[in-house]
Amino acid sequence: FAEIIIRNKTMRDLYVQYTNTYAMNLNPLSIAAHQAAYEKGYEWMDQMKTYLDGNFQLVKDTFAKELPKIVFQIPDATYLAWIDMNPYLGDVENIPSFMANEAGVLLEGGDALFVDNAKGFVRLNLAMPRATIAEGLSRIIKAIRNRKQ
Repeated sequence: FAEIIIRNKTMRDLYVQYTNTYAMNLNPLSIAAHQAAYEKGYEWMDQMKTYLDGNFQLVKDTFAKELPKIVFQIPDATYLAWIDMNPYLGDVENIPSFMANEAGVLLEGGDALFVDNAKGFVRLNLAMPRATIAEGLSRIIKAIRNRKQ
């Protein structure tokens, strides 16, 4: 679940005025889930953050070893990795299509999806089992190496 907390009443009123989501999100199940998360979710959240940190480190270490020209920095707060593939795939017009067809990996490209100047960038979701990420990285590396041969 997701939420927004706006402490400033004026700003909160503006948000409610300009969105239709405020009243739609209030239901007994989501209220109970929020309460449980705040009262009993710290241990789970702490474990999840630690696990995600490990996933990010796996991606960083793997690219550093296997495709060292990849530009990637571990972000401060997200489960999404923003990766610059230009050093290896800068001439590929549609990197998500290349990855789907050549690596069997579905991912999102930066072009026109997030910002206008993101050609050659991809976004990887790292909120998944580490073995799945390792397999995806292996496929990505193999597809890039096979392309360069």
